[in-house]
Amino acid sequence: MEKIKNSIESLLCKVAIENEKLSFQLARSVKLTDYSSVDGIWTEAFQRALNEYETVIIPKSNEPYLLDDSVIIPSNRRIIAENGAIIRLTKGTNVLMLRNSNTADGTHRPITDVKENINITIEGGIWEECCEHRMGYGKSGMYDRERSFFGVSTCMLLENIDRLTLKNMTFRNCGGFAVQIGEADNVIIENITFENCFADGLHINGNVENIHIRNVKGEVGDDLVAFNMFDWQNSSINFGPCKNVICEDLELSPSSYYKALRIEPGIYTFDDGSKIDCSLTNAIFRRIKNIKTFKLYCQTPVYYVGEEPESADVGSGDNIFFEDISIDLDGPIDKFDDYMNSNKTIGSFGAFELGLNVKNIYFKNIDLTLYRDKFLYSYLICIGPKSIRLENGAEVFDPYLASTAENVYIENITINGKKPESISPYIRQIVFDGLYNDIPSTAYGEIKNIIYK
Repeated sequence: MEKIKNSIESLLCKVAIENEKLSFQLARSVKLTDYSSVDGIWTEAFQRALNEYETVIIPKSNEPYLLDDSVIIPSNRRIIAENGAIIRLTKGTNVLMLRNSNTADGTHRPITDVKENINITIEGGIWEECCEHRMGYGKSGMYDRERSFFGVSTCMLLENIDRLTLKNMTFRNCGGFAVQIGEADNVIIENITFENCFADGLHINGNVENIHIRNVKGEVGDDLVAFNMFDWQNSSINFGPCKNVICEDLELSPSSYYKALRIEPGIYTFDDGSKIDCSLTNAIFRRIKNIKTFKLYCQTPVYYVGEEPESADVGSGDNIFFEDISIDLDGPIDKFDDYMNSNKTIGSFGAFELGLNVKNIYFKNIDLTLYRDKFLYSYLICIGPKSIRLENGAEVFDPYLASTAENVYIENITINGKKPESISPYIRQIVFDGLYNDIPSTAYGEIKNIIYK
C-alpha cells in the first residue's frame, strides 16, 4: 500500500517541477494595460495580448477588467493576474470566459485527430461571473452561443491539453462549473477559492492522467471537486479513465448546501456502439473537511418508469485511498423520504457509497459520527444498487446495477469516538431481489474480502 502511494506522490512531484520549469521559460511578456479597452471592455485586448505574447500580466486595478465574450488561450502561454486584479464576465454573457484553443468534443467518438494544447498556466486573480443562482445547462458557461459543444457549462474550459497549471485563483458568482477539465495530462491545481459559486467548483471529466489538486476551499452549490470520468452528456465532452491522482486539503464551506464529493466511474457508449471504461486508478483523497458523503457510483439521469434509462454500466477502479477524514453523517446527503424514514430495503446511506467494480480500496484514519437513533440504516460503507422512486413516477438512481469490491482495507477507524471491535455492523452490502415489476431491479453489492486493523 505505502509503495503505491509513494509512487503516486513521486510522480506528481516530478509533474509539478516540470510544469513550473516550462512555465518560467515563457519569457516574452506584456501587460494587458499596454493595450486599450473598447468602451471599458477588455475582450479584444486580452485576446490580442495572448496571441502576441507568451506571458500576459493583468495588473491590479480599482476597476474590474470586463469581458463580453470568450478569450482563447494558445499553447505555451502564462497568464499572471496580480493580487487584487478582478476579471469579470459581463452580466448577460452566456458563454464561458476562458478556454484553450485546441478543444475537441469527445462526446460521440474518442478524440484522436486534434492536436492538443501544451503548457498553459494561469496564476492569481479573481475571476467572476455575475450570476445570482445556478443558471442551468445551456443558460450560462456555454462553449459558444450555438452551444456547439453540448456538454460544456463552465467559466473556464481546459481540455485536450498537456501540462496545465492553475494556482492562487479565486472564483466568484459562477452560474455553472468554475473550471471544467478533461482529456488532460500533467495537471497541477493549488490554492483555489470559491466564493458564492452555484455548481461544481472543479469539474474533472474523463481521460485525465497525472493530476494533483490541493488547498481548495470555499462555497459551492454542488461538489467542491468532482471526478466525473463518466458523466451525463449535458455536462461533459470527455469520457474515459482517470489515473494517478492526489486530491488533498479540501475544505468545503459549512454554508454550502450539498456536502458531497462525487467520484463517478462508469461505462460510456460512443455513437458507433464502442464502449470505454471510465475508471479511476491510483488515487489518493486525504485531509478533506465538511464532506458528509463520498459518492463512488455510476448514475444515469433521472428517467420515468416505463422509459429506457440512459445506457451505462458500472465502471472500475483500483488502488483508491481515503485518509485522514472526519465525517459527521448527521443525515442523508439526498433528503428523500425513504432515507429520512429509514426504509429497510432502499433507505441505506453511507459516508462512502460504492457502486463500482473496484479491486483495492483503502480507508485509513477515518473519524465517523453516526446518528443511528435517527437513521438506523446509516453506515461507514454501503455498496450496491440504489433506488428512489418519486411521486411523479421518476426513478432517480439505477436499481439494476451490481458492483463488487475485491479487497477493502480498513485501518484506524473511529465511530462515535471509539474503535469498533467489529466493522461488520457498519458496512451494508445492498441486495435488490425483484424490487419492482416494471423494470429489471435485481442487483447486489458484494465485498469479497475485508481487511480490518
